[in-house]
Amino acid sequence: MNNQVIRENPKISIGMPVYNGAKYIREALDSLLGQTFTDFELIISDNASTDDTEAICREYAVKDQRIRYVRQAQNLGAGSNFKFVLDEAIAEYFMWAAADDVWDKNWIEKLLPVSVEGQCIAFGMLITIDENSQQIQHPANKRQLSFTGQKMFRRMKYFLEPSILGKPNPIYGIYPKKYLTTNILDILAWDQYGLDMLFLYRLLADIEIRNVSEVFLYKRIDSNFFNLKENLNFKGSRKIMPKIIKSCLRLIYRRFCQIFQFTKMSSIPETIIYILLTPFILIQDFFCAVAIYLKIVLHR
Repeated sequence: MNNQVIRENPKISIGMPVYNGAKYIREALDSLLGQTFTDFELIISDNASTDDTEAICREYAVKDQRIRYVRQAQNLGAGSNFKFVLDEAIAEYFMWAAADDVWDKNWIEKLLPVSVEGQCIAFGMLITIDENSQQIQHPANKRQLSFTGQKMFRRMKYFLEPSILGKPNPIYGIYPKKYLTTNILDILAWDQYGLDMLFLYRLLADIEIRNVSEVFLYKRIDSNFFNLKENLNFKGSRKIMPKIIKSCLRLIYRRFCQIFQFTKMSSIPETIIYILLTPFILIQDFFCAVAIYLKIVLHR
C-alpha cells in the first residue's frame, strides 16, 4: 500500500519522480529533509523501480510524515512521471527534485521568497558533482542562469544560450504552481531532444527565470557526461580530436532539430530572427563545445 499521508496546506510541494534511484536517493532525501525551510510536502513517484528504491522510500516515509510515497504499477515514462508528481501537489508553489541531486540546506529558504514576490521561476546556481559527490569541471558551474526582462528579450536570450552551458537546469527551480498548466506540461511528453529546454522556453512567455547566487544545487552527472569517457584514455593521442568533433557534430545536429521546435512555439518576429541567426548559433555552439570538450580532456 502507498503512503497516502497528506499534509494540510504546506507552503511548497516537492515532486521527486524516480526510477531505479537506489544508489543516490538516500543522499537526495537527506538533503531535502534537512532543509532549513520545513513547511513542505515531498511527493515521491516511483516509476516501477526494480532496485531497492521502494524499500528505501518506504523507510524514509515511515520516519518523516512530510513524505508521500507512491509506487506506480507500471512505468509511466519519464514525462508522465514528472506530470504525476505535479498533479499530486497541493501547495501553491512547486519544485521538481531529481533523486540523485543534492541541495544547499537553505535552498528553499532563499528561493521561495523570490518566487513568491516575483511570481517567477527562482533558481540558484550549479555545482556539478560525480558519482562520488566530488565536484567536477563543467561549464555550467556557478554560471548565472537568469532570463528576465521583456518577454521577447528573455526568450531570445534563452534561445541563444548554448545548451551545454546549463540552461536546462532551471527546470529544478521553484515555480508558482498556477503557471504549470496542462498545455505546457504536455511538452514533456513530446518525442524530442531537449524537452526541458523547450518546456522552459514556453514558460518564459509567461514568467521570468530569476537567479539567486547565494545557494547551490549540486547536480550529479555521470563521468562520461559528454559521451567522451572512452576519449579520456587517449590523452595526448591523435584519436581524441576526431571523436570530439564527432560528439560536437552530434550536439549541433540536435541543436538544429531543436531550433525548429523553438520556432513552433514562437511569434512570427521571433521566428524570423531565429531563422536568420541559425548559422551563427550553430557555429557558436560548435566552437563552444569543442573548447569545453578539449578543456575537460586536457584536465583529466
